[in-house]
Amino acid sequence: MKQSSPIAINQDQNKPNNIELPHNLEAEQQLLGALIKNNELIDRVSQNGLKGIHFFEPFHEEIFEKIIQMNNNGKSVTILFLKTLFESNENFDSDSYFVSLVANAAHSLVIKEVADEIYELSLRRQLIDTAEFLEHSSYALNEDKNVSEIIENTEIKLYEIDQKGETGKSFYSFEDSVAESLMAAEAAYSSDDGLAGLATGFVDLDKALGGLQKSDLIILAGRPSMGKTALASNIAFNIAKSFGDQINTNDINQSKGESKNPGAVAFFSLEMSAEQLSTRIISDQSGVSSSNVRKGKIDEREISNYINVANELKNIPLYIDETGAIPIGILSSRARRLSRTLKQKNQELSLIVVDYLQLATTGSDKYRGNVVQEISQITQGLKALAKELNIPVIALSQLSRNVENRDNKKPQLADLRDSGAIEQDADIVMFVYREEYYLRREEPDAGTEQHIDWQNKMEAAHGKASVLIEKHRHGAVKTVDMQFTEEFTRFSDLARDQYLPERMD
Repeated sequence: MKQSSPIAINQDQNKPNNIELPHNLEAEQQLLGALIKNNELIDRVSQNGLKGIHFFEPFHEEIFEKIIQMNNNGKSVTILFLKTLFESNENFDSDSYFVSLVANAAHSLVIKEVADEIYELSLRRQLIDTAEFLEHSSYALNEDKNVSEIIENTEIKLYEIDQKGETGKSFYSFEDSVAESLMAAEAAYSSDDGLAGLATGFVDLDKALGGLQKSDLIILAGRPSMGKTALASNIAFNIAKSFGDQINTNDINQSKGESKNPGAVAFFSLEMSAEQLSTRIISDQSGVSSSNVRKGKIDEREISNYINVANELKNIPLYIDETGAIPIGILSSRARRLSRTLKQKNQELSLIVVDYLQLATTGSDKYRGNVVQEISQITQGLKALAKELNIPVIALSQLSRNVENRDNKKPQLADLRDSGAIEQDADIVMFVYREEYYLRREEPDAGTEQHIDWQNKMEAAHGKASVLIEKHRHGAVKTVDMQFTEEFTRFSDLARDQYLPERMD
């Protein structure tokens, strides 16, 4: 029998057309009664994600919040104690109501099902509110919102609904954790390259990192002109190209346990346009200078090669978003949407690249004028996105000008611009450093001993770059030397004797 409420129930929540919002007052009453009757059920219900906001009746929400508060404070939840909290409310008889709740309490064996129903009905009400927002926004032609903004805002609301009440799995047993660790070790052992993570396409970098690990936030930082965008785009292309090759050969390992398989890549280019980024990649792969392409200084053979390579690469699963000053909430929403779309094609999103941190925003006026807090919120958002999608996120970052004021121009963790939170939230922090860039600006007068010494240093540094791994949550800090071809903004493995083929005698 449906237990009546002690006060007028939510009359203002009914729809104007007399269609009631989804709810079940009896389930709410039965659950509250069960919690009062058996306090051991309180933690079980709250850990499953149920909160006061999920109750339809505001009075029930208030009772539930009081129960949780008392339990958190180590107090027993009893009818007597609850009555003292509500004795000032003259609108109902607290004595009889709490007694009736306990008398009609749900059995402990079905408490999860009752809590799940309350939660699901709450989500349905929130979905209705979101649908009304979508309908109103779509009709409101006088508001300064375009269609894409309405879609983005609706997706964010839908995601927030999905997350409300979600607490995740509070604890993993050590047995479960060990099983996951063994799977990663087995995958690394059985692989040809010995990597547990996603291969970047660069041998030495992969050895130093063990590949890009899922759920990691990787900061790639450097001063302007060091090549951080070039390295990030090279890695993104290598992974997307590898995945594209597998799609073409139908050689995709769909094993759920595999974490290192390449997949599609999302590249958020907040500074460069999609066309500029694509030109860089095609230039790298075709061996035709992007600078010459823009200036028209290429011959018929070069333009033919450039066009052929562009046609070959056009179906690579590399997705570029060129929105400038994108709010982190919108960025995350678009990444989730792409991930869902790919899964419908039996594909996976394997990497996100953000170029670069300081050009993103929180989308909130709360942090206006406080760059440090804003960057902190952005890095936290990216780390949360990496964990949610269970893929690595590479975020590029600028460095402060302090580097330029030192004799030793190699960057340090303290040089990360705007916020110590970048270092704190990141699993890996890498710096791109090219000594050649600084030497070129320090050329002494010709004919002097200093100039001869300078020439020797330039010759040794020419075409070389260093990736300084200064923070590595999974391993040791290390310097990785790489080849850099400035004309094509291309990074490659450094050619050394051990990589060269054996000579014929």
